[in-house]
Amino acid sequence: MISHKKLLLPALAFSASLSAQPFAPMDTRSMAMGDTGVASARPGAAGLFNPALLSTGKETDHVHIIVPNLGLSVFADPDALDAYNDIEDEEYLDEIDDAIEAMENALTSSQFISAKNDFTDNANGLNNGLSDLSEQPFRINAAAFAAISAPRKNLGLSAFTSTNATIETSPNISDCDDQLLDDYINFFEGINSQAELIAAEASPENQAGCNNTPIVTAGDIADPTADLTSNVLVAGVTVTEIGVALAKEIRLFGHNVALGVTPKLQTITSYYALPSVQDLDDEDYDLADDLEASENEDNDVNLDLGVATTFMDDSITLGLVIKNVIANRYKTSESSSTGQYATFDVDTQARIGVAWDAPMGLTFAADMDLTKNKPYFLGEDTQFLGAGVEWDIANLVRLRGGMRSNLADNDDQMLTAGVGFNIVVVHFDLAAQFSDNNVGGALQLGVEF
Repeated sequence: MISHKKLLLPALAFSASLSAQPFAPMDTRSMAMGDTGVASARPGAAGLFNPALLSTGKETDHVHIIVPNLGLSVFADPDALDAYNDIEDEEYLDEIDDAIEAMENALTSSQFISAKNDFTDNANGLNNGLSDLSEQPFRINAAAFAAISAPRKNLGLSAFTSTNATIETSPNISDCDDQLLDDYINFFEGINSQAELIAAEASPENQAGCNNTPIVTAGDIADPTADLTSNVLVAGVTVTEIGVALAKEIRLFGHNVALGVTPKLQTITSYYALPSVQDLDDEDYDLADDLEASENEDNDVNLDLGVATTFMDDSITLGLVIKNVIANRYKTSESSSTGQYATFDVDTQARIGVAWDAPMGLTFAADMDLTKNKPYFLGEDTQFLGAGVEWDIANLVRLRGGMRSNLADNDDQMLTAGVGFNIVVVHFDLAAQFSDNNVGGALQLGVEF
């Protein structure tokens, strides 16, 4: 029997070796402070969050280098995980196999009825579990960036390269497969012995699924998974950027305002596969090879725009950024097995932020998306509101915490935390984020001189 576990395991195993449409490449300080940064990012990461921050705040002649910043996050719907674990723990698949064999070999009516009841119970459990799994996304994001920045009031500069990789997988359980199991359950309802099983072979009910395949032939019960049509969507997008952020402070309506722009080159690489259940059961099938063969690459030029200003002797900063001013739509290569392809967007994103450099080494920050952001392929829209705090202890240790909430989904909330260490001119930072359906972490090594 083909294992429905294979609807998930190969996809997850592959995605774990790779890396929703991300806003920025998981800066460690930002992650620890509730994914904030539009008004609070340090100069080293300013080009990725808001280029205008390169010309705000107190004058500095420092150079900031980040090599590297690495981040990883994993998303999975808890109900889908529960359904998968239930299917695995209850061993529905093995139990269905055993029940079919027991019905075929039953010597008495009571033995047949007992085996039939086992089949019905496990088929119902499997059907319910598969329904909970269908179209529930599992997502992994991985990101890395490096940057060198020179913040200046007159002309702030930052050069960076970044990569955001996203892979999304979802089991697509077809209605025909649901019908298949239901037809088997209904067929066996009125059969209580092998004699009745053989007699029912000629009945109109001896058919199952969308293709009306026979359930019993010459007394042998057919394998209900032989005609499964379910598959697994495995799709990935990697956005690699090389950019130069420029910023300048100007006088506007009697107030100092910093304006920033980031022209950047983008390489968008996509992967797409739709392996069937039968493909995943084939020892010769290699999902990694299928995805590699589907690789498709597009190149574009894009732009980020930012503005920032400060108040109260530069202690309060307001920021606004528009990322990917030019929205673009792309399509994947066609799946080698089905000929299907998918389209996805690299959308314009807008976010506003505020930060307060408070006394005693405290910094408070908050960011909010002004746009509702769609995932590349699967899952819910997001519109994040994040808030965080940092406590700088003698410029040696920085403790951070925060939270992030999805305004488009009241159940999507996440806590964040992190710590940073300064050793002369070198800083090392760690961060973590966690919720019911999301877990992630990041690390960063940087130099300031």
